Amino acid sequence: MASEASQSITLKILVEKEKNRVVFAEANKDFVDVIFSFLTMPIGTIVSLTREHLLKRESGCLNNLYESVEKLDEEHLASDHKEMILHPRSATEGYIRNLKLNLIENSKWYLCWDKYCNFLSYYYQIDSCRCGQALDRFAFTSEVILPDEGMFVTPTARYIVTDDLRVFPMSTGTGLSLLKDFGVMDGSKIEERSLNMGKEEILKLLKYSLTSMTPLSDTIMEPFIGKTSNTHCVKHGPSTRQFPRVEDIIDNRRINLKLVVNKSDNKAVYYAEVGEDFVGVLCCFLAFPIGYVFKEFSSLSFKGCLGNLYRSIQNSDLEKFFKSEKMKSALLNPKLAPGLAGGCKLFGIEEAAKPSCSTSRNGSIYSIQSTGEYKIGDGLVKGPSMFMVTDNLSIAPLSMISGLSLINSLKVPVSDVQELKVTMGEKEALRLLAAALISKSALTDAFMPKEQKEEP
Repeated sequence: MASEASQSITLKILVEKEKNRVVFAEANKDFVDVIFSFLTMPIGTIVSLTREHLLKRESGCLNNLYESVEKLDEEHLASDHKEMILHPRSATEGYIRNLKLNLIENSKWYLCWDKYCNFLSYYYQIDSCRCGQALDRFAFTSEVILPDEGMFVTPTARYIVTDDLRVFPMSTGTGLSLLKDFGVMDGSKIEERSLNMGKEEILKLLKYSLTSMTPLSDTIMEPFIGKTSNTHCVKHGPSTRQFPRVEDIIDNRRINLKLVVNKSDNKAVYYAEVGEDFVGVLCCFLAFPIGYVFKEFSSLSFKGCLGNLYRSIQNSDLEKFFKSEKMKSALLNPKLAPGLAGGCKLFGIEEAAKPSCSTSRNGSIYSIQSTGEYKIGDGLVKGPSMFMVTDNLSIAPLSMISGLSLINSLKVPVSDVQELKVTMGEKEALRLLAAALISKSALTDAFMPKEQKEEP
């Protein structure tokens, strides 16, 4: 059994004694690699790790979306597709297994028994291969060996990590600037502490990074200091790339839906009447690495401070401390795991390359370059089907009775309700993804933005 020390990361922290808060921490590559890896985690993985620890109001619409997918039966969503969505693989999985503390369980791949087939399921075990043979032979990636034991950043440097997860190279000037910002230039007001962080503390840090601007203090300091605000502004900043004009988007990349809205002012969406293609897009959200949201929405008004991590990576001061341009790109341009892009064609997100694998056959190790993989295609959700999606992204089969019950619960006269036909392209889908992360009214924020609400 591994020792407790080998399963923890040592941090040296500077604490402001009077307010019992962390000014900053000094860390090596082990801790910085772990917190940078948060950005590569699929949203569905983050929800599954944290949803029991977060209040409903703290997670936008993601808990509702996750729970709705869990409840969809095989009439609408095949069990293997559901497993891929609820427990999505990470495109960097082959590397993050090298982290000293990894929150994601190392998963297996499955290969066909036929040595001439080499069909690879990148996801989960299915009954049989396309050639008819059993698909139950384990495989492991063979491109995960990092001889100097670093992952994203170089193993020789040390770093300053602030309470709100900004990362800097170790520097006296940076430390003094932070002390000045905290107003604690008097040495008697601060003290140094050392502590060990295990998986439980890293999971807490992930949780608080979603909801707080002081996640280090919230994780480390006892009692919980509770400086987190319960309110935040729902704004969607401009994308870092140009959206295509509506007329330039191919028709089959736009999705039709009907919004049930308030007739008098069109300011609120009660629910949407949608087909399986729209629900498929929502399911894809759970497979997206959360860093993709910060790439597309550089000024997203996010309640937590994961955006600070993303901006730290962009900071030129850290440029020379990344192990390679490839590892930096894995953070700034996160990709989908292999096999997922087929179900997410509405977006421009890239799919990672298929891994090469090693497997054991009769006691010998063979290197395998797979000739295929199990893909999620356009038919992610079975159809034709119609669904009801509420403003906070709860999904259920379409029911007029359920729709009326929702409208009645909101004390809205039926006479004041109407349908509004809209279409969703990449721009609207990205806005919906951002809203799902930070808002409890995702449909309203995505399809009825302020400038549109004010139109007669």
